[in-house]
Amino acid sequence: MTDTTPATRAMPRARRSKGVSASGPGLRAAIYVRLSRETDESTSPERQRAACEALCQARGWQVIAVEEDIDVSGYARGLDRPGLQRILSRLAELDVIVFFKIDRLARSTVDFAEIMKVTQAANVALASASEPLDLTSSMGRAMAKVIAVFAELESDTIGMRVSSVHEHLRREGRYTGGRVPYGYRIVPNPEGAGKVLEIDPEEAETIRGIVERVLNKDSLLTIASDLTASDKPSPGHSSRQTTGKRSDSKQWYTSTLRSLLTNPQLLGQVIEDGKPILMTDGLPLVNRTPILDVDTWQALQDELSRRANPGDRRREGTSLLRGIVYCAVCSTRMYTYVSKGRLRYRCIGRLKARQAGVESTCYGVSIAGEGMEQYVTDLFLKCFGALPVVLMVEHAGENFRPQIRQAREALEDLEKDRYDRGLFKGEEGAARYAAQYAKLEERLASLNEKQRTAKPAGVEAVPTGRTHGEQWKDAGTAGKRDLLLNAGTYVEVGMSRKGGPRLDVSRLAVHFGEDGEIRRADADGKDVEAVIQRAVARHRVDGVSCRQAWPPGRYPLPSSRQSGRESELPGG
Repeated sequence: MTDTTPATRAMPRARRSKGVSASGPGLRAAIYVRLSRETDESTSPERQRAACEALCQARGWQVIAVEEDIDVSGYARGLDRPGLQRILSRLAELDVIVFFKIDRLARSTVDFAEIMKVTQAANVALASASEPLDLTSSMGRAMAKVIAVFAELESDTIGMRVSSVHEHLRREGRYTGGRVPYGYRIVPNPEGAGKVLEIDPEEAETIRGIVERVLNKDSLLTIASDLTASDKPSPGHSSRQTTGKRSDSKQWYTSTLRSLLTNPQLLGQVIEDGKPILMTDGLPLVNRTPILDVDTWQALQDELSRRANPGDRRREGTSLLRGIVYCAVCSTRMYTYVSKGRLRYRCIGRLKARQAGVESTCYGVSIAGEGMEQYVTDLFLKCFGALPVVLMVEHAGENFRPQIRQAREALEDLEKDRYDRGLFKGEEGAARYAAQYAKLEERLASLNEKQRTAKPAGVEAVPTGRTHGEQWKDAGTAGKRDLLLNAGTYVEVGMSRKGGPRLDVSRLAVHFGEDGEIRRADADGKDVEAVIQRAVARHRVDGVSCRQAWPPGRYPLPSSRQSGRESELPGG
């Protein structure tokens, strides 16, 4: 027997001509609810939905879908909202979209116009539950766009007001949400409402350890690998980040370290939109305890900048004496090459002269690398191995004069407010004036005292607590080369006088201290006078140091320093 029952299919939705009001019964409706932050105000999700359902019931519409976007900003997200996108994907099943107010549907005129364009193309009407607008007519759509303009203006005003409040709270040292900087933690405000950030001892110790290793020339890749192996949570790990972008992996990356180490929040500065908040004197606002002092921060940034330089990156894995060995014939730097599997240094002065179109008397001095490097290493450790490593730290100096000027101007403005502008009237006003005046005077006195004892700009010798020998043992090739450069090492290689497998040390002239620095500056065509002035500045700081110039060929040995004797070493 043949089944003559027609196949079940979706009922076609009612088609309406453009400009016809969506007020007829039987239309299929979707209710849309949005709220940026759930509160007990009149626009709560429940009240929005109830108003929309009441409108549908009054007009005889069938509600076939209800979508919500809670804690979703219509301004920041635009049309990229999950609930709204689900409704727009079902326009073929709908006749009308119902919402509480236009500002619940869109927060910008552009977004509202786009929604109108999409729904109008699909013959789907828009209906507001609290605004008497017919959005299917030309006049209704024009009025809706006017309302959308004011909704956008209101949204911008709210955004500006919230931003202003947040900046005010940040200036007072309050925590206003967002990602917690690594090294800090959230605690209740001890001086009142809200929350503040304080140093997390464990994370701060991790940061200081990272900084120390970076300054000791450890690579970021090695540090990141060690941190991952130690199972320390990374800055974005979910154990310390409850909101925003976070990860369940404790993996550290070099990009993570570089981002962490270049963040001014380590100095206690407050960041807004990726930039430090500035005070009226133009200086960054600092209202929380810094993890690093300014000098350490500056040294860290200098080291990271050095590594970011392509030329210095190439230098990291190269030979020990690159930039230290020069040709005695033409005073040109010597570079490495490999011959028969062995490292050698050679002068390319003749090649440079040919490229420049000039004559050169240098035939291209060459010398075995391994033997020369070992010879210079032994000589360096004999001279410097037992001596302490001293870092010459350059201080920018402290200057509180801008803050002093600001405090004085604030006192003058306060006096004008009372005596010229007539503010602070009555007993309570007088008391408030006296309290503010006293605080400003106290701040001015404190700033004057700081300026009196301010640290001047200059160079300071900072002991590291380690000897050159100890640091040499733990350092890589780049670190060892830096020790040689800091000691003013300068090596000249003369012409070969005899052949043979053994190193002819008579070809080598090794210089240390200011003598070596001056020779290297002269060979590179740099300002020799500037090198001499820096040497004088160092001697003013620490007197006779391990970087003092000794006569060429004669170097004080550690064992003879106290007795005043000197020993002759080969290679002078």
